Amino acid sequence: MAAAQAYLEKKEITKRTITLEKFLERYSNREDPFKYEWRKGTIEKKQRSMNRDQFYIYQNLLNTFIRTQAFAQKGMLMCEVDMYLPTYDRTRRADIAYLTSTQMAQSRDNKPSICPFVIEVISKNDQINEVSAKIIEYFENGIELVWVISPKVKKVEVYTSVKDVTICFGKDICSAFPVLPDFNISVNALFS
Repeated sequence: MAAAQAYLEKKEITKRTITLEKFLERYSNREDPFKYEWRKGTIEKKQRSMNRDQFYIYQNLLNTFIRTQAFAQKGMLMCEVDMYLPTYDRTRRADIAYLTSTQMAQSRDNKPSICPFVIEVISKNDQINEVSAKIIEYFENGIELVWVISPKVKKVEVYTSVKDVTICFGKDICSAFPVLPDFNISVNALFS
């Protein structure tokens, strides 16, 4: 876990200092080709990783999600979700994340929370070290399930902990159990 922190400490960040509250106010809903994350008072600016070519993945996930009990209870699967990770005193903007109905209500007040289920969609801008660091951070901060979707090779990695991962291809079923027991999709359906 120290390796993930060391990697993050080496990343170049802007020198401007800003409070978490001001960051959320100014950067949460910004519409430009970048995504912004906050770490210990500084802002990290990165290329957006979700793009139009990947929206079909989100659409397929959403079409599956709307059939779940969580959706019936007003939970939501959303793109570009800001979460505050207290262990690292930083925010992360997940490509896709599940918010419970309670978290949806809190988000109206611009309060980031820890989503129980997070999905990262690999793009040409992603680096393996960064994705690995995110997975560690997510689990250390209470996230229960992480999917890493690799569109180029049509693969899904389903993490139930930092060490426990199931690799899915083709007809394999990706399950969101235990967070969303009725959310299951084959890799083929995900990329159809």
